Amino acid sequence: MTVYKLHYFENLGARAELIRLLLVYGELPYEEVLISRAEWPNLKASYPNGNLPILEVDGKVLPQSIAIARFLAKKVGILGKDDWEAAQADAFIDLIEDTIVALKNKGLTVKSVSGQGSEVADEVVTTLMPFLERLEKHLHTTNGQNLVGDHLTWADISVADWFRRYSNTAPHLLDDFPVFKKFTDYVYGLPNIKEYVAARKVAL
Repeated sequence: MTVYKLHYFENLGARAELIRLLLVYGELPYEEVLISRAEWPNLKASYPNGNLPILEVDGKVLPQSIAIARFLAKKVGILGKDDWEAAQADAFIDLIEDTIVALKNKGLTVKSVSGQGSEVADEVVTTLMPFLERLEKHLHTTNGQNLVGDHLTWADISVADWFRRYSNTAPHLLDDFPVFKKFTDYVYGLPNIKEYVAARKVAL
């Protein structure tokens, strides 16, 4: 049996969290190698591209979080049922990258805004509002549970989890987007994911 080994920083979710969710959803056995910030300078050169996360699979090493997630999505059958659906799912993954850029341009990351006050929460809401408006509108054209087609793809898991993590800091983030909120509830209620999310700490 293949055992996957995920290398990432300790006490941090960020780029590794989608990978964990896909491993959990697909019931793929995995181990974690957690690296402290103090250890990292001495280990950095030993990792491909000098960054984390990386995934070990049968002695082979795959770097880059999106490449890893795409590999796992295909492995567990939620990449998309054909090339067109896979491309559509990729577009939503790219949308998340757009939100990261927009937030970072304002100095806002999941970690930096955690535990901050209402002023920061309002800034998060303002920054993410255009993206949520597009997603809400799109879900009105689907079954409301899936971004692509009428079945789960990795884009659903990625998008739902990303915005829900920010709602820990901005509790009213999804108030004006009932269809999108229901969509995230659906994803968080999926077998295995429900149990994982309930048990994890806030994923920074």
